[in-house]
Amino acid sequence: MSAAAAPGAPAPSLEVEGGRATIRLRRPDKRNRIEPADLVALAGHLGAVDADPTVRVLTLEAEGTSWCSGFHLGALAKSERPTVSFGDVCDRLEGLRVPTIAVLQGHVHGGGTDLAVACDLRVGVHGLVLGMPAARIGLQYYASGLRRFVERIGPDATKRLFLTAETVPAEELLRLGYLHELVAPEALAGRAAELTGAVAALAPLAVARTKAAINLLARGGPSASDLEAIEAGHRDTLRSQDHREGLAAVREGRPARFEGC
Repeated sequence: MSAAAAPGAPAPSLEVEGGRATIRLRRPDKRNRIEPADLVALAGHLGAVDADPTVRVLTLEAEGTSWCSGFHLGALAKSERPTVSFGDVCDRLEGLRVPTIAVLQGHVHGGGTDLAVACDLRVGVHGLVLGMPAARIGLQYYASGLRRFVERIGPDATKRLFLTAETVPAEELLRLGYLHELVAPEALAGRAAELTGAVAALAPLAVARTKAAINLLARGGPSASDLEAIEAGHRDTLRSQDHREGLAAVREGRPARFEGC
């Protein structure tokens, strides 16, 4: 088991155990708002996860009753520009090698909405609410964030969130496709554990290649070279030890023991 966190202020933490990584936001008294230094910590944690071949899945969680209230507006007002931007962190999260799961409760606000939508799966609880107030503070959202929303939930749902700045309840978020699952608060931890276990049990090479291919196809209009890269990934998995192991496990009626090669 490993853990890392920036000293002093309660920066986001990283824990890795048994192939499962957890990044946790740790400012519950501030509704887990993101400070400039947190972006550096988050970028470092994501780099560590990507570089660790033992990690097969990442959950993004938060302490307290709210998930994330976005970037600290006080820092924006002071024109504090972090060395790593909020968009940079969300881009890195989206492009992470392993599948990512946002485990959501309470309030998801501002930049926190992009942090969650950058994850591959989003599980929330009844009572969850989301707000995207960018237009309320005179801000057009950054390009990669808007692109991500349109790809993940479509242009109409994106307009619903960005052009009204209204607080949207969990049931509507499920209908819009922002949430994949909605569970009772007391069931959230258990369902998150089930999902991480399901992902971690799969062949990691195939999962990583499939995730990258889906992300590429979601961008729209893939080029011939893009499609060939996806096909090359398919051929690689056909030749992989994991594929042979998966077939053997089916034949022998036993769990597969995947090694990621």
